[in-house]
Order: sequence, then structure tokens, then C-alpha cells
Amino acid sequence: MKMHPVPHQGDRPLRILFVFAWLAGGVEETEIRRLARSLDRARYRIDALPCLRLDLTSDPSHVGLQTLGINVDQTACDLSFEDTILYLARKITGYEIVVSCQNVADIYPALERLQHHPPLIEYGLDVAKAEAGPKHLTTRYVGANDSVRAAAAARMPDRPEHARTIPASQDAQSLRPAWWDAVRTGLGFAPVASQIDATALQWQALFEEVLAETPAPAPGLFRSFMQGGFECSTHRLHTGRRLDVIAATGHDVHAESDYRQLSRLGLRTLRDGVRWHLIEQQAGAYDFASFRPMADAAQRAGVQVIWDLLHYGWPDDVDIWTPAFVDRFAAFARATALNWRETTDAVPFWCPVNEISFFSWGGGDVRYLNPFASGRGFELKVQLARASIAAMHALRDVDVRARFVHCEPLIAIHHSPDTGLTRRDADGWHEAQFQAFDLLAGRLWPQIGGQPSFLDVVGVNYYSNNQWLHGGSPIDLDHPAYRPLSDLLFETYARYRRPVFVSETGIEDHRRAPWLRYVAGEVGHARQRGVPVEGLCLYPILNHPGWDDDRACQNGLLTHDFEGAQRGEDPMLAKALAEVVGGLHAKTGSS
Repeated sequence: MKMHPVPHQGDRPLRILFVFAWLAGGVEETEIRRLARSLDRARYRIDALPCLRLDLTSDPSHVGLQTLGINVDQTACDLSFEDTILYLARKITGYEIVVSCQNVADIYPALERLQHHPPLIEYGLDVAKAEAGPKHLTTRYVGANDSVRAAAAARMPDRPEHARTIPASQDAQSLRPAWWDAVRTGLGFAPVASQIDATALQWQALFEEVLAETPAPAPGLFRSFMQGGFECSTHRLHTGRRLDVIAATGHDVHAESDYRQLSRLGLRTLRDGVRWHLIEQQAGAYDFASFRPMADAAQRAGVQVIWDLLHYGWPDDVDIWTPAFVDRFAAFARATALNWRETTDAVPFWCPVNEISFFSWGGGDVRYLNPFASGRGFELKVQLARASIAAMHALRDVDVRARFVHCEPLIAIHHSPDTGLTRRDADGWHEAQFQAFDLLAGRLWPQIGGQPSFLDVVGVNYYSNNQWLHGGSPIDLDHPAYRPLSDLLFETYARYRRPVFVSETGIEDHRRAPWLRYVAGEVGHARQRGVPVEGLCLYPILNHPGWDDDRACQNGLLTHDFEGAQRGEDPMLAKALAEVVGGLHAKTGSS
């Protein structure tokens, strides 16, 4: 018989990874076969991962498992112990539950690399395995008999009730003649429920029990969970022309109207920009005429603003490569914080430097952004991190309550054997996306002054082209290698254990509404898995001229033109937004 589905999983199957020391046709594999036969495959997905390969070519166990629809990932069989740990640490972020069999030596070192991990269920057949290894990261221990359960409970003295017994038994389904249930059905009798069904019910109840413990608490960091961000780039192009997207869209003139319109739609927390090049046109002389009207408008409209201090642009008279740049930026941050404090006593939220990673790549490696350098990407990354750190010191000097949101691209780089490049290379480039956060937190190059408290709110910017094959092209949602956004959010939180914020997401034209629904759904999945996603920001919220060609980018909720007293709205995206805001209100009691 089929089991009832786990209620909160929605349309996505619950993913369970069984990690084995090796596959050799043992009793543990009987359990996974039992579950594969009994659980609804539309609601549950079971994968297996052996860490070693035995010489069983005459009867390889993985073939039998795969015939039951169990995907067997044999990648770790060809890796060293250390590389297996790294591979597992990344692999398990894509599963709601991990089940470790045979006292696998690799699983605990992999979990200890993460600050947040899926529930771990250990399964043991004998007392020796139950008594071996640590238990502090084990969510539940399942013993095949009461003696094994008792041995595990003794290793978990603070929570002995987390050791359970699920009896190991013969695979009764395979031993009963296949024709027997058919005969009973033909005579009008129900098939005989076997021990396999009762055992699977116990496993399913255990799965539901541990999953009920995983959801993140209700969000409460920002004034609203759904948010909007105004494109505020101010960099100079190759032509020498300086962008000012806030002015180009008229948002500076219509800030209060824009804020009020978005507030009525449930977006009461917004991202916006402070334009350094306008405020400090002479060194040390600050004119906040471009900022103060927007700051005052935010207070009148009752919205909370996360202010970007450096969004790709800086004054012309300072060299970004020099120590003077760091000092000037810190002084500018201090002056801005003092000016903002004159408008409100609310806790300020700042994004010191937007997208250090993309900025350093575009401006330091590929000559796409100012300062149009090549081969200096990491140097620019460190310089921008130094500037951000100095600015955070200055912002805290003005208000010790200051909160910092750091917004960086969230990407996934996938290994593809077709490219001829190694998995290690792909994984290395994937890991490099976290360098900016690591610099700010003091994990990388601590000599520049980073510290854990500076990595306050981890903002991630996610778009449809943020995943690609290493050495190949970007991939979209329909590609088999595509990782769900919820897994990437889980991976990020597992690395830092800091509040997470989807600080930018959006797409152009007809995909705007479906994309929001996808991202909102993935945020919901991540929160169910314990990731405290505190906000989701549509970015840009307002259509704007393109960076390089001034084309009309149709990627916002709001149009450039007004319809009466407010801007026009994209109807399909507005409908999707209302659905998301309404769903959030129903689940959390707030928007």
C-alpha cells in the first residue's frame, strides 16, 4: 500500500539521501528497497550514495536499486576521503533528510563543515555501530532492534528518546508470490498488508516527525517581507558618460509617490541609492540636496529603506585603487549616516558596497565596468572589501544599532564531463562566489580588518542566468543540472548561519510573473528547511533605461509613465505579487 504524503512539501518530492559506506546487498539496502516500493514516488524521491566501491561486478547492487527508481550517485567512489567530505558537504544541501547507514566515516566531517544541515538519521544493525562515532549532529538514531536502540540512547544521554527501534525484517514483499495479491483482488479481497508496509509506515512517521522540527521562525527583520528595489547605478560607461538611473527614471522627483504606491501593494521595505558622485563633488564637501528629499519622502510615506552607498559609481576626483579611496568612502558614509539620523531615529539599514563580486569581475577582470581593468579582479575585490569595512566602522560610530546588508550574486557552477574540465575546477569557481562575504567576515585576508559581526544580513542577488556549466553556457530551469534556488539558499545559510535576504531578483518581459512565483516558492521551500530568509526584493521594481544602449528594459512592476497620480503597473506581475503577499500574510500573519 502507498503511504500518505508529507503535507508541507507541496508539489515537490521530499528528497531523502541514503549514504552508505558501500553497497553490497546488505540489510540496510533492504530498507531502502522497502521504502522505494511503498512510498508514493510522486511525493518521495530516494537517492543513494556509496562512499566506496567493492569488487562486486558480478552482481552490482546499484543496478538493483536503480531498477526501483533509486538514483545511485557513485561519484564519491572515485574520490579521496578528503574530497568525498567536500563532495558530501555540498551534496547534502540538496536533500530534506539524510540517512546514514553502516556508520559511514565520511558523514560527520561533511556535516561539521556546515553550520546548518538537513536532519541526519543514523541507521544501525548492531550494537558496535551504535556505540561508534559521535552523536551530537544526529537528529534521530534508528536501531534494527531494542539492543541497538539502547546502545545509541546511551550515547545520547541528554535526549535518549531520539533513539528509536524500527525492526529489520525480511523483504516480505519479494518473498510472497506475486500472484497472491492478484488472486485476492480477483475474489474481492484487499491485498494482504505485509511487514514491509508496517515498517515503511514507521519510517514515514519518523520522516514527518523530524521535518516538523525544521521550519525557520516567522520573519521579522524588515518592515515587510516582500520588497522592491530601485535601480540606482551611477558608474561611468566606456564612452565616459555617467549613468544616473534614479534621475533617468524620474524616481528622485517622484520618490514619495513611488514609495506610497509600493506601500499600498504591501512593499513597505525598499532598496534605494545614495548617489555619492552628487553629494561629494569636492573632497570633504557634502551637499545632500539629492538625498535629503528622498529620505524625507520615505519618512512621510512610512517605508523602510535599505540605502546603497556605493552602487558602481564614485566621484571623479578619487582613484579607486588608492588608500585615499577607502578613507574618502568611510568619511562619506559617516556624513550620510549623520544626515539620515536627522530624519528618523529608526534603526538604519545600509548596503555599503553593492555586489563586490560582480563589481570586481566586471571592473577588474573583463573591462565591462569602471575602472575597466583586466587581471586585477581580486585586487579590486579586496579594495572594495576594505572600503566596505571602513564604512561599517564609520556607520557604527554614528549609530551602534546600524544593520548591514551585503548583496552579492548567488550562482551555481556545474561540472560537465563534456567540457574536458575537472570537477575540482568547477567546484573551485563555485566556491569563489563566497570570497566577498569571507573577506568581510574576516575568514579570508583577516589583515584587512574583516570580522564576523560585519557579515550581518547576507543578501543574495539571483537571476535566470546565474547558473551555468563550467566552460559552457548558462542553463535555465529546464536543464537537468539546474539546482533549485532553495538549495542554493540552504548552502549559503549553511556556510554562514546569518539571516538571508533575496536582495535582487527579476526578469524581463513575459517571464516576470512566472519568475516571481518560482522564486517565492523556492523561498518557501528554503524556509521550511530552516533557512531564515527574511525578505524577497523585486529588483528593479521600476522599468529603466538599459546601461549600455538606453533601451527600455521592461523588467519592473512599475512603468516609467504615470497613469493618473501613480505609475502604471505590469498587470501580470501585479497579480503574481498580490498572490505572493496574500500567501505570506496567510502563513505568517504579516506581509
